[in-house]
Amino acid sequence: MPRPQPEDIRLSTPADLAEALPYLLGYQPRTSLAAAMFHGSDFTCAARLDLPPTQAAWFDFAAEIPRAITGSLNNKNAPTPDNVVLYLIDEPAPGQTGRTTATRYAPLAGFLHAAFSHHHITVQLILCISANHWWDLTHDTTPGAGTPLPDTIPGAVTVAFTVAGQLPAPTEDTLTATFAPLTGHTADTLRTALDTTPLAVRTTTAHTLLEEAATAFADPATTTLPPADTATLLQVLNERSVRDWAMSLPDTHTNPAARRLFTYLATAAVTPYETLACAPLTLLAASAWYDDDRILARLALRQACDLDPAARLPALLRAAFNLSISTQKLKNLARAGRPTA
Repeated sequence: MPRPQPEDIRLSTPADLAEALPYLLGYQPRTSLAAAMFHGSDFTCAARLDLPPTQAAWFDFAAEIPRAITGSLNNKNAPTPDNVVLYLIDEPAPGQTGRTTATRYAPLAGFLHAAFSHHHITVQLILCISANHWWDLTHDTTPGAGTPLPDTIPGAVTVAFTVAGQLPAPTEDTLTATFAPLTGHTADTLRTALDTTPLAVRTTTAHTLLEEAATAFADPATTTLPPADTATLLQVLNERSVRDWAMSLPDTHTNPAARRLFTYLATAAVTPYETLACAPLTLLAASAWYDDDRILARLALRQACDLDPAARLPALLRAAFNLSISTQKLKNLARAGRPTA
């Protein structure tokens, strides 16, 4: 995910690089491996991957990362990095400290260092970030107390990025909260509607409902739909042909309206119907990509894949996004799902 670095911002110390991560990546991730890649002394791009859930997978994970990164860059005709800065980001378990997290990830840092070195890519630093502190794990297998990150008072790097025109980087939780399932009385009402909605709706009826909903959401004052209509739309979007047809709504009803509709439908997939959010999250990801909101698009798509690992369209779009598919190619794909009369 390329993010140009302002030329007048110098990142010369581990503390600078730790503070700069959210700006290099575009947001503050959780439970991640992030890689900031450099060609010579120039920052070129950053990538984020999920950390393996178990330590047993660390060796194979570390061995695959350099191949995955260089392969993705080659597919984009981008240069292989000369050197990288790696970040291991995780929060401590209840009752533990950031130092515990850093100590736990020290062996993974060693595996990563060896793997990148094998591919002739220099590892400048491996930083562990946890509990608002950072540790340099490049060579240290017994982390100490750690160094605090700037908290309430922005550090010099944060100020420099802000002055250069980059807004303060949002957290992953802030971004994903925009499509989190609704709760409370509203959720109870939607749950009742989902319990009673018919599972089968004619395709033409589904198209009409989606057209009417997109028209309604063209008005910024519209934030919800009647529970029965919402439940029906969530059910019909489970049909592959209907979901594919809905991908062209940003063309026919403007992208802001479609994006707001898909966001609402994703939040309306309340427990125990969370898997119904897979389709609207996939559509939201495409809509966000149209707006060049790459970060939200990737997060929405990641959530869609987590909800339904067997779903093909989210997986295909995820692969396309990793290759930085152009907006026009994505729109052509969407239009293909809406047959002309």
